[in-house]
Amino acid sequence: MFRSPTLSLYFAKRFAKTALIIFIVVFVLMAFIDYLELARRAARREGFDAFLYLMVSLARVPNVIERALPFTILFAAIAAFVMANRQLELVVARASGVSAWQFLLPAGLVAVMIGVFATTIFNPVSTELKQRSILLANELAQNRMKLEAKSAPPAATAPSPAPTIPQDVGSSPESSSDWTIWMRQTGREGSSIIGAKQSLDRGLSLVDASAFVFKSDGSLDHRIDASTADFEDGDWVFRNATVTRPGSRPAPQPEVRLPTDLSADQVSQRLADPETVSFWSLPELIEISKKSAVPSDAYEMQFQSLLAQPLLFLAMVFVAATVSLRFSRSRDLGQVILTGVAVGFVLYVVTELARGLGRSGVVSPMIAAWTPAIVATLLSVTVLLHREDG
Repeated sequence: MFRSPTLSLYFAKRFAKTALIIFIVVFVLMAFIDYLELARRAARREGFDAFLYLMVSLARVPNVIERALPFTILFAAIAAFVMANRQLELVVARASGVSAWQFLLPAGLVAVMIGVFATTIFNPVSTELKQRSILLANELAQNRMKLEAKSAPPAATAPSPAPTIPQDVGSSPESSSDWTIWMRQTGREGSSIIGAKQSLDRGLSLVDASAFVFKSDGSLDHRIDASTADFEDGDWVFRNATVTRPGSRPAPQPEVRLPTDLSADQVSQRLADPETVSFWSLPELIEISKKSAVPSDAYEMQFQSLLAQPLLFLAMVFVAATVSLRFSRSRDLGQVILTGVAVGFVLYVVTELARGLGRSGVVSPMIAAWTPAIVATLLSVTVLLHREDG
């Protein structure tokens, strides 16, 4: 396939180096912006620790940048091909009888290898770091609240109003409301509604958790608020909790247990956020959901998207090649870049739209995950064949 291994290796190294540089630039830029935003919110408050907030930013940026990896590959391919054109390397290669595929396929193979690495290694690492960043950010918020409570003047001793129940209760971890997770459950103490802003450890750990516990007649008995809640031996354990009963003041308690009839697998099916589950744990979660007759579309979509990632990266290389392989003068450089970015953006929008359809179960997750990458690859190859081979 490669008539000149040395030339192919040269183009592969150039593309890999360009992709690494762009990745580092994007990572540093996103970490810097995220840290500035965190510092802007917390710098005026008591107990601000610049180093800890920097750790929070660095830990959660990998999960965010994972969604931007296709654009990183696209920009790297455009930059590599444009630089090779500007230095007349592609012109000389074509004049010596080397086909365009000889310097295109090495970049494509590197993109596929990057995709495999991103799926099998980078994704598990980024999900683990995201969970750590959530826990650290929650700990910082709790420490800040304690400091503010100590420095605040004593409040009046009037009884608190009755705890209110939110109206947007559901069981999907994908709700767009501030409280992203809600679930109804039953236990030895009756029925209850438990909610949290974020879930970790496949739904077995909750951050900023609340629970509304009802009496046997259906009336509200009390509300529990806590920084964290962990599922342990059939109980939800709320730590650093505050219990509020109608007509009485909130009572802080170091630990509150709320029994539930749900098993650990059932909790994971309802509360696990696909974005916080690593690639290697998704098949097990999908299998558990299917055995329990619980919809697993969100987890299947996440799994299939990660499987299709190498092909999507290859499609980005081919898309870049369609707009940047031809020799262009300096005045055409901006048009080449804008065209490549526009095509890549359209592909990204289509991919995200298909992702949403797959997560909701409207379309099969496998079809939704693989179709955009396959169509983009075939269209790009068709254009390249027409240009290069007539």
